[in-house]
Amino acid sequence: MPAGRVKKWMKAWLRRQMSRILMHQYTHVGDLQRLTIADTAVVNNCFFNLYSGKITIGEYAFFGHNVCILTGTHDYRKFGKERLASVPPDGRDVIIEYGAWVGSNVTILGPCTIGEHAVVAAGSVVTKSVAAYTVVAGVPARVVRTIEPPT
Repeated sequence: MPAGRVKKWMKAWLRRQMSRILMHQYTHVGDLQRLTIADTAVVNNCFFNLYSGKITIGEYAFFGHNVCILTGTHDYRKFGKERLASVPPDGRDVIIEYGAWVGSNVTILGPCTIGEHAVVAAGSVVTKSVAAYTVVAGVPARVVRTIEPPT
């Protein structure tokens, strides 16, 4: 392959890699193997707590800034060191489906699913599943409207 073509290919490859890195900026606690992010998803400085379940981000889902997705929890009925150590190992999965939009400063508490093309308004706290084509807002998040699906 001529040097010019190699250079052009390398530039295109590097541009794709940088785009992917910029689209997937996050921090996490827990086992990173429990996190699945689609290549087409956009995740901006999100925090993932993976202690008590898996988190799956679907195709074309996108987040505003400072989103927290938490699978971990503690048993409030326990005290001191026992409360600190009482973290369930699984069962609190969070799924963000195709095309969902999660606004800035949203907190999502597992277990729950954010449905296809649903919208979670900025600043909301999601404590239960959100149906597809639904807009939720508030603390805790409640349905404020539905979205007409495309025909």
